[in-house]
Amino acid sequence: MASAQASPSRNRSLERHLQCSICMDSFVDPVTTSCGHSFCRECLRRNFRHNDTTCPLCKEHQRGTPNVNIVLKNITEDTKKVNSGKAGNRYTGAPGEVACDVCEEPKLRAEKSCLMCVTSYCSTHLENHSAAQRLKGHKLVDPVANLDDRACLQHGRPLELFSRKAGKCICVLCMKKDQEVVPIEDEWNRKKAKLENVKLDLREKIERRITRIDEINESLKSCEDQLDEEERDIDAVFTAVITIVEEAYAAALQPLKDRRQVVEREAKDIEEKLEAEIEQLEQSISVLEDISALEDHILFLQTYPSLQEQDNIKDCPEGELDTSLSFGTLRKITDTMLESIQQELKKLTPIELQRIPKFTVDVTLDPTTAHQCLEISDDGKEVKDSGENQRVPDSLERFDMHGSVLGLNRFSSGKSYWEVEVGNKTGWDLGVARGRASRKGKLSLTPDNGYWVTVHFDDNKYAALTVPPVPLSLEEKPQTVGVFLDYDEGLVSFYDVTTKSHIYSFTGCLFSGDILPYFSPHVKTGDKNMDPLIISSLRK
Repeated sequence: MASAQASPSRNRSLERHLQCSICMDSFVDPVTTSCGHSFCRECLRRNFRHNDTTCPLCKEHQRGTPNVNIVLKNITEDTKKVNSGKAGNRYTGAPGEVACDVCEEPKLRAEKSCLMCVTSYCSTHLENHSAAQRLKGHKLVDPVANLDDRACLQHGRPLELFSRKAGKCICVLCMKKDQEVVPIEDEWNRKKAKLENVKLDLREKIERRITRIDEINESLKSCEDQLDEEERDIDAVFTAVITIVEEAYAAALQPLKDRRQVVEREAKDIEEKLEAEIEQLEQSISVLEDISALEDHILFLQTYPSLQEQDNIKDCPEGELDTSLSFGTLRKITDTMLESIQQELKKLTPIELQRIPKFTVDVTLDPTTAHQCLEISDDGKEVKDSGENQRVPDSLERFDMHGSVLGLNRFSSGKSYWEVEVGNKTGWDLGVARGRASRKGKLSLTPDNGYWVTVHFDDNKYAALTVPPVPLSLEEKPQTVGVFLDYDEGLVSFYDVTTKSHIYSFTGCLFSGDILPYFSPHVKTGDKNMDPLIISSLRK
């Protein structure tokens, strides 16, 4: 260690002996005079030219310029190379650099820090750790700026142990009997292995998230494809509707255009006829004026016209222009237009039916609300008329006159959808009802009383129970009816699931409180209407 500390001083002394006393810089092609002094060859040559041939230092006469001192030249060049390498490793104080603790000024950059010596070393001063057997076991790490953190500030010793109880590094003198102490390397290996497990877990989490991102992107693409398809379908429908309206608009205006042309043509014919008669009358006036101007009595009388001819000229025609607009009403055009538009808008129903199953709810019947003539299946999915009143517990929630039942489900927000198999029944009611709507006595199942219901009766008749009821014309008898409730939008819609057609919608509904599904299988008559209403089991 002492030898290493002395080397910089010896190097600086050697550098002073390798300097030319004329230029005060390192020798270049050094020469040595007969008196034993050394100079740069060129410096001595210039000195001889100005000061004869005496030595610049001792003034001893010389016999010309001596030859280059090969040994001194090699020593100078080797020293320059060493100093040049050291200059490249000089400590500059730049961020990340650590100075060698052994170097005197100028300091070199540290190559390693020894946690046992608590000292940072440059490459030169680090050589002892490789050469000395007793130092080879020391822990060398990349240069550390603050080595005080690696030593025990209480005892001034290196931190060689780890106290698991205290959770910190300690020196040998800090160790107590009741502490679980292990070498720092052992704890480092244990925690490093633990970190590897943590990193592995984090990488797995990253992979799961990458997979999730891929799934989301795939779902996004699928959704965008569906949106594009729906957009094309909707665009096609409304483009057709716009075309229908434009054609109806043109058809409504066409009679006006045609009538305008007829009236303009008739007016032009009358005008041309009148102008021709005006021209004829003006010619007659001109002739009469020429006769009136004659001073020759005999000639005047000879040329006097027959006034009877003038009397035969007809007066201005009394016929009027026919400006009547008797070309029919707009009713046929508008009715045809509305019918065609309705046919186009029906094409939107399949799009709706693709969307609403996502809001499917598992509807179950509530036996405590069922009229005593109704029979509810054990799973709460079917209801039919039993043909007789059954013994059931009294309940304030039960319908006492209407053969109806409510669902257990209560909706107070959002969208909900369920389907009911009606089969070939000759009568049924389906819809929704307010949770607090009356269930006693003879009820009017209208929105004003908290019921939004469509009804099938007399085998082939359908109606929406508004005030007054709206008759519904269905092309086919539904086998399964879908009921869609949008609480927030105030909407209840009914669909024929089989034909994918729209039956009826209540819009602008004033919902308040809970809304419940409503069912009525109607009474059976003989062998008719015996089948139950069945709530379908759907998957979202």
